[in-house]
Amino acid sequence: MVILALSYNLTKPFLPTLITGAIIAYLSYPLYAKALNHIKNKNLASLIVTILIVLLVTVPFVIVIGLISKEAVSTYKTLNQQNLGSNFLKIVCKEENWLSCKTIKFFVGFLPKDDLDYYLQVTIEKITGFIINNASNFLISIPSILLNLFVMVFVIYYLLIDGETITRRIKNILPLKEQHKQHILERFHHITYSVFYGSISIAILQGMLGALGFFVLGIPSPILWGFVMGLFALMPYVGTAVVWLPAALNLIFIGYLQNDNSFTIKGFILIVYGIFVISTIDNLLKPKLIGAKAKVHPILVLLGVLGGLNLFGFIGLILGPVMLALLMTFVDIYEEEKAELKTYF
Repeated sequence: MVILALSYNLTKPFLPTLITGAIIAYLSYPLYAKALNHIKNKNLASLIVTILIVLLVTVPFVIVIGLISKEAVSTYKTLNQQNLGSNFLKIVCKEENWLSCKTIKFFVGFLPKDDLDYYLQVTIEKITGFIINNASNFLISIPSILLNLFVMVFVIYYLLIDGETITRRIKNILPLKEQHKQHILERFHHITYSVFYGSISIAILQGMLGALGFFVLGIPSPILWGFVMGLFALMPYVGTAVVWLPAALNLIFIGYLQNDNSFTIKGFILIVYGIFVISTIDNLLKPKLIGAKAKVHPILVLLGVLGGLNLFGFIGLILGPVMLALLMTFVDIYEEEKAELKTYF
């Protein structure tokens, strides 16, 4: 027990990185197997696949983060230039005597502070403060990120080479019947592929489609909002509508206030596009990408995504639902064993 405790404390700082490397190695093992058929050298095949994985993960991530940062800064500058937090009604209302603008003022009067601009200014300050703080934290943590990236690459490289041996040893260590061991390994396989290909890949696609729709309709910061849509797409019962629906209603609202039909038309187009393109992708592709065996209950996915993000960071998007689904698998095995024992008593 002492050795186990010491080993855990030694690996604890790198535990999320080790798990990330293990899952990535597991998901990319079929690619390694194909490479091995052509190269015939385990070390070289693993090195090539590892480099390819690092490029596929880091290059798009760096590009997207760079674009998102630029758009966030641009949005912040635009809001400051327009003084949106100090003269909102003057911006959206051509005539303050319009009935619609008077109606807004009437309802704002019920708020604790009879000033719509106050709430907008507070919101803008919180959003920009969040962006600035996270950007600063990211810069400060670059050495730590590079160290963790090195460890992850190291883990992926050696797990690709020795993956089969390690899997056999884990299977032998599990204190379960052979049929239960096989059931757990199969369940892990189905769940991991389900969460990765059925959730993350579709969320990325929905985010890209959302960004494209925002770009075509001329909505500011399409990549930033596409990224946000991709995050919300991972959450069952929430989805991308949390982003595109308020954006569409905002366009309709502005069109009504400014008596400009072009904004209203764009708003309705975005609603139709959101319903029949962005949101429908989830219903069309998930059944094809996820088999019946790989289905994970939406509640487990939601709790797994939120808890996983909080505990492990980005890799928690995959690891959280997988861990909770495996927990339910052990519960199923316990129930089977309990039912079997009842037959003898």
